[in-house]
Amino acid sequence: MEKLFRSKSSVLVSILLAFTLIAAACGDDDSGSESSVSDAPADATENDSEVATGEDYSDFKVVMILDGSAEDGGWNTTHLRSGNRMADAFPGIDFSYVEAIEPGQPATNAFQDAVDTGADLVIGTTFYQFDMMEVADENPDTYFLTWAGFEDQPNVGHFSQATEDGRYLDGMVAGLLTESNIIGYPVGFPYAEVNRGLNAFTLGAQEVNPDVEVRALYLNTWFDPAIEQQAAEALANEGADVIAHEVGAQVYATVMAERSGYVFGYTNDWSDFEPEAWAGGFLIDWSTYYIEQVEDIIAGEFTPGISYGGLAEGWIEFAPYGPAVTDDMLELVEERKQQIIDGTFDMFAGPIFDNQGNEVIVEGETIPFAERDFCCDFLVEGIIGEIPAT
Repeated sequence: MEKLFRSKSSVLVSILLAFTLIAAACGDDDSGSESSVSDAPADATENDSEVATGEDYSDFKVVMILDGSAEDGGWNTTHLRSGNRMADAFPGIDFSYVEAIEPGQPATNAFQDAVDTGADLVIGTTFYQFDMMEVADENPDTYFLTWAGFEDQPNVGHFSQATEDGRYLDGMVAGLLTESNIIGYPVGFPYAEVNRGLNAFTLGAQEVNPDVEVRALYLNTWFDPAIEQQAAEALANEGADVIAHEVGAQVYATVMAERSGYVFGYTNDWSDFEPEAWAGGFLIDWSTYYIEQVEDIIAGEFTPGISYGGLAEGWIEFAPYGPAVTDDMLELVEERKQQIIDGTFDMFAGPIFDNQGNEVIVEGETIPFAERDFCCDFLVEGIIGEIPAT
């Protein structure tokens, strides 16, 4: 699988404050100071990786650091599922995980503990960069992977996912499902990945339904059922009959079921929860990246840097679609999906205007895939809402 590495030195100043906002990125805000170490359950996922034969990897140890519960059904569950797929590919590998590790000193301690237990590779599943770099520097023979980092270090790899690939296709389905032409979209914090996904979703919805309006709410939390319940009800009361989200509670599915609407998950599979309201949603699969990194470490070919992947790289897949999604809808989505994979469709090709009327991408230009990790500091036309000041 092709890897994409690049330097972030030119954009550190512009994104540093945004990263500060995501101290508990994409996990539960409710994570406490206590942590637990668990062996990864053998039956957590189906074995759908290419399993090596005749090899014994029992002398290679991987520890995964989660910022919330492994059973949150979303961000952390996704990472654990990917970790288990990685473990399936290396028979006998010593793979374990630690839950509920907050960024800051708890994370630094967890990284050091993993090193002390003999880890060859430590994976941090949220923005732990500032918590792990000193540990990495003092332990050059241990390798570290962390989500959304950007600082260079010989034994450190950073990774981030092209959620826009999945979100664009989710948006297409949402634009076809809505009857009110109002779609709600609660999100966590105002940083690049959130805005990029929101923009891609809106562009996808607009492709099939130019009249669609996406109402964005920034909640300044990744998981708070009470706040999220209020947001879901407020959006439904404004006429939203479809809700997509980038926060963690299941309340959106409940509210949409009560209002005969539809919900899209964010790397969640809630197809068995309020199934009539469930529409679908993309899932992140980091196993391709994890497997590649373990292979390179074992071969002595580890390359530090930043990896960014989407559909073409095998980092994005999809949960089952709900009963309201028709074969005709899926035919349109599948065609666009293949065009994203083979590079014949560019969702960020200009002209694109923001929701203030400014042309942010002119005709004939785009945001190259290698630069999308840092998009966006704007919201596209059709989104009702503003990015909060930081």
